[in-house]
Amino acid sequence: MKKIFALTMIIMLCLTSSALAAKNPVRIARLPIMFLQNKPNEETSNALEVKLSRAVHIPLNETLQLAEYLPPLESAEKLQNIWQKMYAKNKKSMPDAVKTLAKDLNADIVVVPILRQYSQYVMHSNFNFESKLASFVSAEMIVYDKRTDDLIDKKFSRSFNDNFSQYGTASYLASECFDKLIENTELRKTIHNIRN
Repeated sequence: MKKIFALTMIIMLCLTSSALAAKNPVRIARLPIMFLQNKPNEETSNALEVKLSRAVHIPLNETLQLAEYLPPLESAEKLQNIWQKMYAKNKKSMPDAVKTLAKDLNADIVVVPILRQYSQYVMHSNFNFESKLASFVSAEMIVYDKRTDDLIDKKFSRSFNDNFSQYGTASYLASECFDKLIENTELRKTIHNIRN
């Protein structure tokens, strides 16, 4: 009897918390990747976007409605307008622009991934028939949680300069950079804590 009562209480608690979450879902603005210099090919761009989408994905959100995802392109356009105005006065104004965007969109969490540099050069050698690969990727991620006023701004870069290897391509390095940024900003933890 006690087990049935405890189970019933747990189910009611879950349903109540789900109902409360549905009344006030957390508003998340996950912007598309901003490219400051060279843009990767479409396949790499899509793979990076999928990686970031998975990092902010909440399982069963369609049912539980814990979060409302704001339109990425509209959010990016608004950020661009805000940043252009601030950039003229202060070239390091992106974090302030992200806070302003959160206010304008009434977003609880804003995620801005930035690919700062992306380059790859392949040099063919005539002597030993080996190709040399030089690549460099620099990325940044800004995660702002308006509910706690926490802003995390992390940068990470990777380079490669050796015989050609698939693990040295700019595409591979970009994927590594965003994996590291997702980890360093604790993005998954921030999204996971929405359920609590």
